[in-house]
Amino acid sequence: MPNIPSISDLRGTPQNTPRPPAPPKDLPADSGAAADGVPKDTDFLTPAEQYRKNLEKYKIPLEEAATIYDGVLTKGYYEEYVRLKGNHRAVFRTRQYDDHLRMQTQLEMQKPQLAISQDEIISRFNLASSLHEWNGQVLTHETDDDFDAVMTLIKKLPAPIFSVLVRELAKFDEKIFAVFAEGAEENF
Repeated sequence: MPNIPSISDLRGTPQNTPRPPAPPKDLPADSGAAADGVPKDTDFLTPAEQYRKNLEKYKIPLEEAATIYDGVLTKGYYEEYVRLKGNHRAVFRTRQYDDHLRMQTQLEMQKPQLAISQDEIISRFNLASSLHEWNGQVLTHETDDDFDAVMTLIKKLPAPIFSVLVRELAKFDEKIFAVFAEGAEENF
């Protein structure tokens, strides 16, 4: 057999030792590795463990997350009271996919040119879709006319109250997104 030259010989010399790792470059704060290049404990978590850690971050007990998850699965929604000053209160309910489609259609029709305009439409439609009680008055959402009535109510709110409700709805949504994040199925 003729001596065929190899394309490359990648073997090192016997005295060759592995190089020490290069110092890490500036890593972003949440890059997944510590500044010393050593992986963090969270890099090796299962999705179920990461989910529980995420719930801790948002200060949501696992039992409360299970109640929310089960409520959406069994009733089709989860709702929560939000108290404002005095006797003022609101009830927020998780939105349906139909609500998302309604908002998306509105954005497509209006084609807002400014980000602030788009954010306002999203906030208004999300609030109208989630608000199921305001100051003791139950707000139905069975028909498009019901939705339009809630939207009219929202448009007539004082601007500071609208802002407070949108801020409280953002907290509610953050909780719901945390409960339904990746890893939820493994925990419930």
